[in-house]
Amino acid sequence: MANPILTAAVLIEANGAALNNSGDPIERARTDNTVSVKAIRIGSRRYPYVSGQAWRRWWRETLYEDYGWQPSPVTREAKSAYTAGDPVNYADDDIFGYMAAKKSKTNKETGEDTGGTQRRISPLKNSLLISVLPNTIEQDFAHFTRNLPGNSDPLLFEFEHYSTYLQGVFSLSLTDAGRFEIGKMRDLPENFSEANLTVTDHQAANGVRIASLPADERKKRVVECIEALAKLRGGANLTRNLSNVAPVAVIIGFLDGGNAPFQRVFKPTEDYAGVEVDIERLKAVLADYKDRLLPVESPVIFGAIPGVLCNEALIRELKVDGVTITNAGSAADAIFKAVSIVKDGDWLSEIWS
Repeated sequence: MANPILTAAVLIEANGAALNNSGDPIERARTDNTVSVKAIRIGSRRYPYVSGQAWRRWWRETLYEDYGWQPSPVTREAKSAYTAGDPVNYADDDIFGYMAAKKSKTNKETGEDTGGTQRRISPLKNSLLISVLPNTIEQDFAHFTRNLPGNSDPLLFEFEHYSTYLQGVFSLSLTDAGRFEIGKMRDLPENFSEANLTVTDHQAANGVRIASLPADERKKRVVECIEALAKLRGGANLTRNLSNVAPVAVIIGFLDGGNAPFQRVFKPTEDYAGVEVDIERLKAVLADYKDRLLPVESPVIFGAIPGVLCNEALIRELKVDGVTITNAGSAADAIFKAVSIVKDGDWLSEIWS
């Protein structure tokens, strides 16, 4: 296993939502204080989306609140901001990565320069969350009149929202979680503390020194990161546009390779009245990647809340030569099935040794 990853396509049901706003004015709006949602235009069709940054924020904050992850402290300078860049003590620096460009500063006691740039490429990579259905954005005209004094005119405002399904993909490198390269412009500086690390002399293929957390801590961080997806929450305007952003359908794969192949596996039905899985695309992906599936109990897992997908029955009965799809019931069931594979299997010891 050269580069084992967990990767997934997720589908989120946005119900009367405005999960990520753009700050741009709405053309031909009736008021000058309009609030527009983020959208991509393809031809004449407009697709609402949630930025990858916003999705990652929901994910981090769920980990903070439900799993006790401590936010890495942020330093604000005149033209930059950066976290502690400490993936050993802060799991969010480990899993979500960082760029810590610190000003040059000499330690008075040791004479060492404590500045410089450390960067970590995030083991967790994700796409935008893009609407499967186009042209779902609606404008809502509103006013504030509550307890205004005297004969005050109402305060008018306008905003956008949508009801649609958003799809996206992510991949989580099981090799890179809890594993850190040492040196300039890498994960850890040369003078890092070796406390809590079990491997400091192992050489990577490129000759760079490597430090790793204990296997139990690496596994814990991976498990909690995946598990948090089933409890995901967040988004803008939730006080009046409350929407559940936990996935309602997922396709999860354990692969040897860094790709996220389940791109755009959800598509509109022919009449654009609903969403379904693109069966032919999924079959092609599974056929292409069948030799790169990891030897785990369930290398491909599917789950969806009943009634979400218009061709759900076809997926649950789908058979692809050489690939067995595990049907796990709901999306949450599929996520927790993936969690159990990571948590209970000893196959990770091979790549973490």
